[in-house]
Amino acid sequence: MWPLLLLHLLAFLLLPEAELEKNVKRTDAVKPLDLPRGRNRLCPGQKCTVAGWGKVAPQGRLSDTLQEVQLTVQKDTVCEKLFNRHYNRTIKLCVGNPAENKASFQGDSGGPLMCRNGIQGIVSYGFRNGTAPRIFTRLSSFLPWIKKTMKSLKLQEPDDLLWS
Repeated sequence: MWPLLLLHLLAFLLLPEAELEKNVKRTDAVKPLDLPRGRNRLCPGQKCTVAGWGKVAPQGRLSDTLQEVQLTVQKDTVCEKLFNRHYNRTIKLCVGNPAENKASFQGDSGGPLMCRNGIQGIVSYGFRNGTAPRIFTRLSSFLPWIKKTMKSLKLQEPDDLLWS
């Protein structure tokens, strides 16, 4: 499941313009996201942004407009206590302050967790009621696989854009 989710994200964010129906005009606001460097760690308390078209209320419908929310990275122990064996700190991130009424939600899965102008995670799952914290895939754990996959699919040269 994780490789498929990562491949979906890579294709969405990094597909060369020649493969798109229309060319994308790149601006300061529209550009590929940088992947994390292996040594670039997130720290509890750090603020990150999530974007998506998911539900904004448990009984609501999917949003017609792109939403974004700023969330706080939590200590791994917070999610280890709440999610028990379903949380693996090696490949997952714990994001969203339980004391705040904001989080990613149903329909946001596969969307980016952006920190310091780069993508650090992918929206994955959480409690059905939408409360924080939520679980995100930790991209830094998959960098070797991402690099290998990008080269094999000839999406772009990852060394030129992502690891320079």
